[in-house]
Amino acid sequence: MRHHKKTYENVFSSDDRPKATVKLYVEKISVKGGMEVEEYTKLFKSFLNDFYSNLFSNCVKLSWMRRKFVYYNYETILPMSRNPRLLNTAFVKFLRRNVGKDIQIITRGKFFAKLELYFDDLFPGFEEGNPFTNPDYYKFPFENISLEYLMAVWQLDDRILLLKEADKQKMTYAIFLDYIINHILSENEVLGRNRYVMALNQDRNFPFWVKDTDKDLQTRKGKKRKW
Repeated sequence: MRHHKKTYENVFSSDDRPKATVKLYVEKISVKGGMEVEEYTKLFKSFLNDFYSNLFSNCVKLSWMRRKFVYYNYETILPMSRNPRLLNTAFVKFLRRNVGKDIQIITRGKFFAKLELYFDDLFPGFEEGNPFTNPDYYKFPFENISLEYLMAVWQLDDRILLLKEADKQKMTYAIFLDYIINHILSENEVLGRNRYVMALNQDRNFPFWVKDTDKDLQTRKGKKRKW
């Protein structure tokens, strides 16, 4: 991974840029019920740390369980859209009829499919182990960042290294996004073309993320109907 000097303006961590239409004035914030803003901030941070940690752990277990399902010798591959319809349909019917539950409120969302692509990189031998009996191996591998950081860079080849740098530097999420913007725009300069695009306004149903246009092109070229 190349490290780039900071040359681009901050977008998320500061309102100093001229195009900032809505600015945050912390002194104007108050909290109902008499709680101080500092106490509220600490409580919110603690809550989200626990929430994201548990969410990540449960997503790991869900992905592991889903990948264990085999039907007519068809095994699950990622992303799920590449699986034959026979396998995916049988799995959904099995859950509804035998388990008595449905997980599509999670798996059909845009978040889970992107997160699931990390697991084999973060946990070598992902399917051979067991997150239920060996949770320590499958725990979230960063100390100072949380789950949402992964969503911003899920499509980048150097995503793990970028996340490690954010963890090492203890970046807030806003600072991390500005760091990523500077990184991808500097990479585009080195490449002499706009390979990386900020997808903030291209998908309003998903938060900020970086699109690798080379991978999008490969996906479009490689699409084939299996059924």
